[in-house]
Amino acid sequence: MQKLAIITGGAGFIGSHLVDALIAKKWKVEIIDNLSSGRRENVNPKAKLHVMDIREPEAAKLILKLKPHAVFHLAAQVSVPESIKDPVYDAEVNIHATLRLLEASSVVHVTHFIFAGTGGALSSEKTKLPTDEEHAIRPESPYGIAKFTSEMYGDFYRHVRGLPFVSFRFANVYGPRQTPKGEACVVAVFIKRMLKGEPVRINGSGKQTRDYIFVDDVVRAMLFGLTHPEVEGPFNVGTGHETDVWTLFRKLSKIAGYDEKPLAGPADVGAPFRSVLDSKKANQKLGWKPKVSLDQGLKKTVEWLEKEKGK
Repeated sequence: MQKLAIITGGAGFIGSHLVDALIAKKWKVEIIDNLSSGRRENVNPKAKLHVMDIREPEAAKLILKLKPHAVFHLAAQVSVPESIKDPVYDAEVNIHATLRLLEASSVVHVTHFIFAGTGGALSSEKTKLPTDEEHAIRPESPYGIAKFTSEMYGDFYRHVRGLPFVSFRFANVYGPRQTPKGEACVVAVFIKRMLKGEPVRINGSGKQTRDYIFVDDVVRAMLFGLTHPEVEGPFNVGTGHETDVWTLFRKLSKIAGYDEKPLAGPADVGAPFRSVLDSKKANQKLGWKPKVSLDQGLKKTVEWLEKEKGK
């Protein structure tokens, strides 16, 4: 019997790659996405798309109706600046909607509930760097607070309701299909402007760092959640290496053939200055480690965006 997975946010950047990977493994996939940032053209033709918001009651009802084997919850309000502007909306999407999906999944005894957490928004210079899963959490934005809160609800459902919940805390994910919106979007923003010959802006000193992880490596990590339901998260999914904005700009300029100097912009508010994850736990418990280097991943991303530009 073919197994069914429901993927929230499956028309989005990371979600659509996950859909492709599951279909390649012969899963049946149904997607919940309101297309606010996801795109119809990202959707695999073998998947079924339900255009709805995860805040709507119909999203949880779909889980109750279909009784999927697995739920991958990737839909979210993903912008740190937007979470600072409107914490209430961020909580409605990232906490309340998640809670309703967890409840529905526990009712129909979903075998795997895999949550897209954040490591980038939980790791900062206020924590030990690289930050592991056991270090004290000190989120600096409502987005980080909401993602961590959802993990705590997930732990409740795992231990009290018996729902096999696991969270994967992503570092700054980049790659094909990424849009200039949301968390970790600097790579897409830089490339798109460079390919158009437009000015690129570096905010703050440019010395702020992030841990950049290629989307294919993130998808591989989530798939390990299907084969190791007994192992408790959270699991960091990162490279363990910091890259500052100036280094990222120089690497992308070389790949894209961009010769202009960057403009200077104001420092971001609510974002940590440094962030990098320790992913040893995922390696030890799941056998996962990143395979794509930053140079390889940036080259693949530029090549994809060049093709998109030509369409």
